[in-house]
Amino acid sequence: MQNSIRMDWTHNNLLNRKVNSMDDHGAMKKHFPQAVRLSWEEVEELLWKVALDMKTDGYDPDVVIAVARGGLAPARILVDYLQKKYVCTFQMGHWDDEASLSEKPRIVFPLPDVDLTGKRVLVVDDVSDEGGTMEEVISYLQSRVSEIRTVVLVSKADSRLKADYCPETMDEWRWVMFPWSRHEDLLSFTEKVLQLTGGATVEDIIRILEEAMSVDIARQEIEKVLVDMQKAREVNEDSHKVWMLI
Repeated sequence: MQNSIRMDWTHNNLLNRKVNSMDDHGAMKKHFPQAVRLSWEEVEELLWKVALDMKTDGYDPDVVIAVARGGLAPARILVDYLQKKYVCTFQMGHWDDEASLSEKPRIVFPLPDVDLTGKRVLVVDDVSDEGGTMEEVISYLQSRVSEIRTVVLVSKADSRLKADYCPETMDEWRWVMFPWSRHEDLLSFTEKVLQLTGGATVEDIIRILEEAMSVDIARQEIEKVLVDMQKAREVNEDSHKVWMLI
């Protein structure tokens, strides 16, 4: 029993030294992007600005099209502000199959069989990094509709494609943590922390991510992530509350 306790303490102490050593030398920062969080309230304010700009321009779309997955939530809020009834969607992605990624975005699930002939459409997505996704969207739709205008909530200043409506432009690139994708983001970042450290407590994970990414993270957000990973048999927790990848 005494030997087991000593071994557990030694293992935990080594993990603590590894976490602290990497953190003290800023080694973690190079593995994570600087980030900015948007709340639901902030998203609604951005979309309200889009709605006002559209009304000022006099653009009255017949159909709002959400680019899945990121455009689904903002499109639904926007049609409420625009008092529109019709929303449809299709999905873009960077994967050729379940295992391989493609450099160029492509249509994963196309639009349903709907006649858009002569329609004015508004295409909604959440973020534009380089503009490639929206370029593909326009190419996909332009022969099927009368007019296309685009909305992205957040865009990089140097994005190739400038959306018709974009309430927020970033001069310096940041990872945008939207409320509808925050859990997925934090799951990926938590997994990276555990890979780099060999194991960490909830407190360690929060501290490392907050300092490396310059965002605030709630304890319950990481706890939910770890529950998901544990149910997927990707992590386990030892007697010292240190979480490790399996």
